[in-house]
Amino acid sequence: MLLLFLSSNIFQVDIFRDAAILMVGYIDQIRAQGFQIEYLNIGGGLGIDYHHTGAVLPTPKDLINTVRELVLSHNLNLIIEPGRSLIANTCCLVNRVTGVKTNGTKNFIVIDGSMSELIRPSLYGAYQHIELVSPPPPEAEISTFDVVGPVCESADFLGKDRELPTPAKGTGLVVHDAGAYCMSMASTYNLKMRPPEYWVEEDGSVAKIRHAEIFEDHIRYFEGL
Repeated sequence: MLLLFLSSNIFQVDIFRDAAILMVGYIDQIRAQGFQIEYLNIGGGLGIDYHHTGAVLPTPKDLINTVRELVLSHNLNLIIEPGRSLIANTCCLVNRVTGVKTNGTKNFIVIDGSMSELIRPSLYGAYQHIELVSPPPPEAEISTFDVVGPVCESADFLGKDRELPTPAKGTGLVVHDAGAYCMSMASTYNLKMRPPEYWVEEDGSVAKIRHAEIFEDHIRYFEGL
């Protein structure tokens, strides 16, 4: 098998086709030396519209179609890894506002969620779309906020410089597109236990699919030592 890795959050399938053409050339050379290669893995990387601009992005099927003839003509089995494009926008991280504050130069919305549950923004500056659960009252003041968590780290933020209505304590706040690289990268840093997960059906019914962790879950790893 030959594995191709390009990048992440790619919006054009032509990039995959161009790279696959190069890789097939290498496969021909390797096969000419007597080695058998049956699979070409062009990896993942298909992006999603994290900024919610309404962009129409390619699908996994579009990716397959752009390399289909090339793969078939070289008698290869194609492997793709389109996980982010399939599940990232199927989930969101739901939080409650615990406070609003300012240090004189910046405004902050403090929530009960944190980098422990969704580390992408603090780890590598990734953008996650953020909005309040309920529409604000007409008189709500719009300000620029950093949305931050409670784990006592300067890197504990979910979004910076976001234009949002000033929320009241207890207001719901949603961080969108948390289906990929959220729970799979979550931790119990600073003893912040991982949250529950819920499945929402098309008819609006809700079912719990993962229990929230509690402190006793953490302590049991040390029992009997």
